[in-house]
Amino acid sequence: MQSFVCATRGESRTLTRLSSYFAERSANDDKITIWEACRATSAASTFFDPITIGKHGETYLDGATGANNPIRQLWSAAKDIWSEGRLDDRLNCIVSIGTGRPSIAPFGSSIADVAETLLAIATDTEETAGSFARENSDLTRSKKYFRLNVDRGLEGIGLERSDKTSIIVAATRTYLESQATYESVLDCKNKLSSKYGQ
Repeated sequence: MQSFVCATRGESRTLTRLSSYFAERSANDDKITIWEACRATSAASTFFDPITIGKHGETYLDGATGANNPIRQLWSAAKDIWSEGRLDDRLNCIVSIGTGRPSIAPFGSSIADVAETLLAIATDTEETAGSFARENSDLTRSKKYFRLNVDRGLEGIGLERSDKTSIIVAATRTYLESQATYESVLDCKNKLSSKYGQ
């Protein structure tokens, strides 16, 4: 199985993929361990410190700055790996799982409000999902792209709020019980089942 996580290089503020496989496009020749890759992608400011790894001593920070929703990085990596023919024809399905839709808020006028808005724009997973769906509408029409994301109830719950588990569970269950979500999950299940001949 091939996998990757996204992290941000501290020295250049550029997004990179730390992968379990050799990628010709990648200039990253470091051999890093799974725990180092996990630590690099989870080094969110105010939660975990950056980590310095690899033979060149590069510093990595949270991959969320630019890849909170890594659907575009996934699509690019898949194109690099399976470069022959159209990727759409070789694809059974893509499942993208969100952490809850953000609430709608005004841009703001103070410096603090503008800074908060710019951060929200930079880490907006739903905008990325929507853009990808529009750019690849044939995937949605052919039921090859599934985006699952709780639509309400999680707006005000931050990463640090482990004490809100019951609210997270209730909002997720409500979302999964809706007819539209049920049909989407059923379509996704059928796509995955047909891939494995079940």
